[in-house]
Amino acid sequence: MRAAIAGGLAAVAVVVVALTIHIVRGPDFHHYADARVWLGIPHAGDVLSNVAFLIVAARGLRHAYVSLGRLVCLGVAAIGVGSALYHVAPSDTLLAFDWAPIAITLGLLSAAVIRDRGGPGGIAAIVAVAFAVGSVAWWIATGGTLGGNMAPYVAVQAAGIALPPLVAVLARGDVRTGWLFAGLAGFALARVFAAYDRALLDAIGISGHSLKHIAAAQAAACALRALMRR
Repeated sequence: MRAAIAGGLAAVAVVVVALTIHIVRGPDFHHYADARVWLGIPHAGDVLSNVAFLIVAARGLRHAYVSLGRLVCLGVAAIGVGSALYHVAPSDTLLAFDWAPIAITLGLLSAAVIRDRGGPGGIAAIVAVAFAVGSVAWWIATGGTLGGNMAPYVAVQAAGIALPPLVAVLARGDVRTGWLFAGLAGFALARVFAAYDRALLDAIGISGHSLKHIAAAQAAACALRALMRR
């Protein structure tokens, strides 16, 4: 019951944010610090760093998971593919294929934890996927980087990051809470790296955005570890 209530409140919060907040990012959103070409690959650092997601997913597929866990693992692979495609030639359309797997995977992660804690995981998965796709579609439909509102996507992503550890502490189950909090810390580190994209490139030769991908992949690895059957 607690898991269901937490999931319901998260859904309400996403709707409230979507209806009351307007977040806009202009065309500069597609400009990243590392524009270097390696082996004929444009923006190679930001493209190739997504291999980390594919490695995490490939390693993860060897293990058994709680319900919906294998879908989360496949989602991690989709994140790597979508992000790599986007960074080859950044655009609004390709950004949608970057964002959608992230939001969907986080939603499935939340649903897996809700089901593990005795809540309606199947319903949560359907709602989460609908919100994920809808939030990205809304941003595109309202203009993308030409005035589109990305608040719904931001709210969906934030809910997908915060909800799994929150639900996990409400009741006992097979999903391991400690690994979920480790994943949460990894996501926080990824955001810090992203904020210092240019500064890190100038200081150490690796852009903050590339490091963001690696930190996020490590966070995904922690989340998958949490979902593994004991």
